[in-house]
Amino acid sequence: MKFFKSYTGGLVVLAVVIVLSVLLGSHRSLVSERAKVEAQFASIAGDLQDCLDITANVLTVGGRYLEEDELAGLEGSRNMLSDWHGISSGYTAYTRLQEEASAVLDALETCALTEKDRQYVQGFRTDLAAEADTIARDGYNAAAEQFNRRVLGAFPANILSRLTFVAGAELFA
Repeated sequence: MKFFKSYTGGLVVLAVVIVLSVLLGSHRSLVSERAKVEAQFASIAGDLQDCLDITANVLTVGGRYLEEDELAGLEGSRNMLSDWHGISSGYTAYTRLQEEASAVLDALETCALTEKDRQYVQGFRTDLAAEADTIARDGYNAAAEQFNRRVLGAFPANILSRLTFVAGAELFA
């Protein structure tokens, strides 16, 4: 207890308080800024939900003409996308969904479809392409890159982010 009542003890306590307050304040500020960037991902998340809805319709039409094993890949990728955790894993699931949906649509185009189902298949392909274009033009990745480069890449945040375990914003790529 004598140490804390001494001049040296007071300086040590003061230094510890300052260091902790800088670290905690930095952590809170950097996490808050990253959360603002990641909030912009909501528009992509909405587009991903639209892709899930479109592919549900693809499965409905596909169920009329294709075998279950031909639709299994699309069903699996839909499940993967609906259960994604994290932006980069969402991108992986989305990429797989696009590939599987394209394969099912290609298989459907070789079938003897009714005129109405042929129009549906063409509409599904168009809708998925439109969603892909919308996602590609979204500004989230640019905002995440800017945060990672300009905020976390600049002094003193580049040091404080490592000390406080603040990771960069995930890219949807």
